[in-house]
Amino acid sequence: MSTFKNSKPVIAIDGTAGSGKGTLAKNLSKKLNFDHLDTGLLYRIYAYESNQSKIVKKVFDIDIYNFLNDKTKLNKLRSEEISKIASQISKRREVRKSLVEFQRNFANNPPRGNGSVIDGRDIGTVIIPNAEVKFFIDAKVEIRASRRISQLNLDDSEYEITLENMKRRDVSDSTRKISPLVRAEDSYNIDTSRLQENEVLKIALDFIKKKQISISNCISP
Repeated sequence: MSTFKNSKPVIAIDGTAGSGKGTLAKNLSKKLNFDHLDTGLLYRIYAYESNQSKIVKKVFDIDIYNFLNDKTKLNKLRSEEISKIASQISKRREVRKSLVEFQRNFANNPPRGNGSVIDGRDIGTVIIPNAEVKFFIDAKVEIRASRRISQLNLDDSEYEITLENMKRRDVSDSTRKISPLVRAEDSYNIDTSRLQENEVLKIALDFIKKKQISISNCISP
């Protein structure tokens, strides 16, 4: 395990695409008054910038916070094209190395100073291996594909291709040589296939209350 130790409390959430890990992360951050970082957006930002310029940009040339605070720009990051590019560049060692530094700095210096909820695919295994709480979120791929259709407001006719793209993404994420998507041994697994958003949040909060007094004290009634 990495010797990196976060100086502020971190809830690490890993999981498959469309499983609801981002939604849980947002809901937990609001409930705990923690700052939220969607690390998938970091790779999408990098992918978008590289696609716009048609050259592979250096991560440190990109104003990440400018993107994170601009809803108009964020909306451009959710296309399937950007998803594919992001999946490809996430395999680049130099990209991951640069973004690891950004993510760990966020964990140690969350804007509001309380703690952070960070979601991605290697948060609990590589980025913040000593996170106080770790979750692994998953759901049946067919359900995840349906959710993606709704999220992107796509026509139902796009379901089959969305399903196949998601299956390929699962294989790519779990078999890549650098920081593959795997469940941390000390993470708590939540299958969201048959659960509503509020049910997933309750399960997560109940687990936090049992595991970490320092974090659970932050939970509002």
